[in-house]
Order: sequence, then C-alpha cells, then structure tokens
Amino acid sequence: MKQFSKYILGGIVVILIVMLVLDVVYTKVYETSYPRTKFQYFRSLKNQKVDYIFIGSSRVENGIVPSVIKEKTGKLAVNFGFQAAKLGDIYALLQLIKEYNIQYETILIQVDYIYNIPKGHSTIFEFEMMPFVRDNEITKAYSDTYSAHPVANYYLPFYRYCRNDLKLGFREIFANFVGKKTNIIPNKGYGAKYGTSNELKGALPDVILDKNKMVDSIQSFVKQNKMKVLFYCAPFCKENQNQNFTTKLKTKIPELHDFSRVLKDDKLFLNCNHLNDAGARRFTEILTEELLMESINKS
Repeated sequence: MKQFSKYILGGIVVILIVMLVLDVVYTKVYETSYPRTKFQYFRSLKNQKVDYIFIGSSRVENGIVPSVIKEKTGKLAVNFGFQAAKLGDIYALLQLIKEYNIQYETILIQVDYIYNIPKGHSTIFEFEMMPFVRDNEITKAYSDTYSAHPVANYYLPFYRYCRNDLKLGFREIFANFVGKKTNIIPNKGYGAKYGTSNELKGALPDVILDKNKMVDSIQSFVKQNKMKVLFYCAPFCKENQNQNFTTKLKTKIPELHDFSRVLKDDKLFLNCNHLNDAGARRFTEILTEELLMESINKS
C-alpha cells in the first residue's frame, strides 16, 4: 500500500512539474511574441507614447479608424474597443494604462446604454488578458471579479490554458511562436465591418439608472490621476427608438459629447448600433474635426 501511495504521489509531482514548465513556456511565448491579440498590442505599448487612446465596446472597435485620424491630424491613435465591453472592462483598461505607463495626449471613452448595465464584462477581453493574469494587481483583481475560477487561474500552473484551450491553447501558442501576424497592429485595433442590414431597427432603454457606481469609480480615478479624458456617444441609426436616452445620459455625464444622431444615411450602418467601414470612416472624420482638431487649434 505504501509503495502504491508513493507511485501516486510521484505521479502527482511529475504532473505538477510538467504543468509548471508548460505554464512558464506558454506565458513567455505570449509575453515576447509579436502581438496577435488586442490585449497583447495594448501591453506592448508599455512605456511608449501615443496621442489618442479610444476605449469602449464594439461600437469603438468597429467605429473608430485610427488611419483617418492620422491623415487629418498627423497624430497616432489606437483603438482599444473590445466586443461586448462593459464599464468594468473600461475601468480596468484605464488602470492598466497607468500601470503600464502608456503615455498619451487624450483618452476617449465611448459610453451609451452600457450605463444601464452595472455588471458584466467582455469575455473577449477576459480571454486575451488571461495569459497575463499574474502581471500585476489590476489583472489579478479583474480575474477575481469576472473569471469563473480565479483562484485556479492564478495559482494552479497551466490551468488557465487548459480551461481556455480553444482560445489560448496549442494552436494559438504555435501561431504566436512562429510569428503569424493578424491585422491588429496594422489597423491599430480597428475592426472593419462591411454591408448593411435590410432592416435597421433598434431601441435604447426607455429609462436610465439613477446611479452607476462603476462610472463613479472611473470618474474618480480619472480625477485622482489627472487624466485627460473625453466621454462621447457614437452614432445610432435614425430608426432607433427612445433616442432621448442620450439626453438622459448627459445628465449623468454632463461632459458627454453626443454624436448619437450625426449620421442619417442608412448605408453607413451595419446594424442600428454599429457602423460599417464607410460609416466608421465618416464618423471618425466628424469626431476628429469636432473634438480632436478643435483641441489642437486651441493649443
């Protein structure tokens, strides 16, 4: 029986050692390879300078074209919109900008109906951040708040890679290892969408939350760290119901720049909440002229 117990214990030790080695190797590859994901790109900007940082959901990712800003201002913009991002994701990104010492001129945050969603997060952001969960207290706190098994992700070697094999497993690690590139860096985070829906209809909430603690946390963090931040709301299609929601939102965030109704042409929309490539380029031109170039001219 003792001999059997020794075999079992020895097997467990060997497995843990293998898991530890694999964890170190996988993490090192993700840390040092050419960025394939948006979070890798974000992290690669440690101690570097950009001019404009855009943060938000897919309404940023598919709606802001950094190359248009470069053409009109000569300045570097990066798009760090993540699909289905909520205010908790935005708050984490703000904290990480400071933690990674990313220098910038202005941060622009897109806020809309997510004001009415006090909880939730982007699973895309979670997956992309997971290899770096041990980077700092901010990535750990994010995992503790939003991940299904935060203790195992942080302390158990290789667990996070096994659990998220489809997103972080061998195929992705091999693509990182051989330097297979995506369009993340060439497009500076922008994800173009094409076409338009046959029916452009949608509805914003008919009421707004009295208070959102995450917005309060974001505004407090911005003020405490003297960050230059502009809040804005991107366009919706003209058939969207309850369009006065953005008026109510402006009572909660008085400094909000409301662009929700600036585009009237249905051909510029993929669906009621998202712009197609032509719409994104037109909206980026409008935002650049009304916000960024006005700021440049004042300075």
